[in-house]
Amino acid sequence: MLKFVKVKLDTPLNQLQYFLPDDLFLLRADRDAYRNPIAQPSEPLAPIETPTIIDETPVITFKYLGDNQKNFLVLTHYTADEFIAEAHLNALISTVTRINYSLQDLAIVNLAHTQAANWEQLSQFFKPQKLLILGSKALPSNLPALVLNETDQADNCQALYTFAFEEMMGNKENTKAFWNQIKTF
Repeated sequence: MLKFVKVKLDTPLNQLQYFLPDDLFLLRADRDAYRNPIAQPSEPLAPIETPTIIDETPVITFKYLGDNQKNFLVLTHYTADEFIAEAHLNALISTVTRINYSLQDLAIVNLAHTQAANWEQLSQFFKPQKLLILGSKALPSNLPALVLNETDQADNCQALYTFAFEEMMGNKENTKAFWNQIKTF
């Protein structure tokens, strides 16, 4: 007859004889199996050093004409010219000279030759106080919406979105609309 008895782990060994009246034997085949530990003792492993990954934002630079001394950013779009067509540059310099700026005060950036420049990148790099956008093709991505030929605020700078010089040269109405805004800019 089998008896099942619950034995607590803290039961003294000499009391087990009352619960287990029969002798327990370990067979030789089983004894050999218990001599060798089941799991091999592990050797201490060298600690694995994980490299520290520094997430660095790539430095974005822009090629521009002028010295940006007064943080006046001019955005253009000319596929055939490096910055702006020479006749248009002369007209721009003539115009900004009338409002007390020079080429050294400006930074002229041709968006046709920059890789996917957005407003945030331009703003961080140039820190413009004034922004002149010459034509719809010169509008950078993610710039707040601006109305044509009206001065407005774009983040922390005064902005004027106007016609490209191709649209103004020879068109008195477009030139007049541009001049009426730029003279108070």
